[in-house]
Amino acid sequence: MTAAATAAYSGAGASAATLIAPESGAGLQTFLDGTLVDRARIIEWERRRITVAAARLSSNYTGLLQGELDSLIGRYKIAVDDIAIARAALTQARTMIGMDGLRDLVAAEISTSEVGTRTALAASGGQWTISTAEIVSDGGCASGFVEWFTRAKDTDDRAVWTDACPDHYIITTGIDGRQEVIEVTGGAVLASRFFVDYSDTSRVAVPTDPAFPLTIAGTAALASGELIGSVRHQFRDEPEGGFRAQLKVAFPAAVPHLYISEHQWHLACEFSNWITAYLR
Repeated sequence: MTAAATAAYSGAGASAATLIAPESGAGLQTFLDGTLVDRARIIEWERRRITVAAARLSSNYTGLLQGELDSLIGRYKIAVDDIAIARAALTQARTMIGMDGLRDLVAAEISTSEVGTRTALAASGGQWTISTAEIVSDGGCASGFVEWFTRAKDTDDRAVWTDACPDHYIITTGIDGRQEVIEVTGGAVLASRFFVDYSDTSRVAVPTDPAFPLTIAGTAALASGELIGSVRHQFRDEPEGGFRAQLKVAFPAAVPHLYISEHQWHLACEFSNWITAYLR
């Protein structure tokens, strides 16, 4: 286990500055299934996922399985006030391992998860189910965030992408403009690898909401080309200031409901941190 991974796993670590400040999410309201969720619960979810990610990076597979169980049932308690230290330690561990090392680390997981993905696709019969979260920010504006998000993608700002959620391992923009993503989607136990194409909007399974004039949309496909999902994130300015983000990801319909409900928390975590970074 690396020193950085050990630190992240135990809840202590580097003091280096991170992308996301400890007060991440201040001024944000998050809604899951239409219900307002307290910010502390989202940060607690992130802290549990940091423990899982640290176990994976250290190849502590017993700890990984225990962490997954604790994360799902919510028994693993870590103080919210050390979130910045834990984030910094996890970032340092990913950096020390490097992209090639990360690919090697999760290669077997990806091979296994692709089998499961293809099985779900075959059982879904071309149908999709959607995971949704909404975030309202009291600052910034819809167009400003969309521009910030697009710029980070186009400039391949890898720290912006990976630091937003502990379950992000590699997110990088290729020369063809597609994003390669290696992550653990909400509810999954294994890492998966797919490519998001923001130029491919005709096959997006998430319908457009006319109440949201700005959209970030694209498809997700395996390296071999099979379409496995899509995203449509929509944005609008709020009358009293700030903006609202409606975040939606389409999964094959046969995916267990747990994946859909847990991915709401994944969306809440990553977009809360991205919006916080944008507002700074």
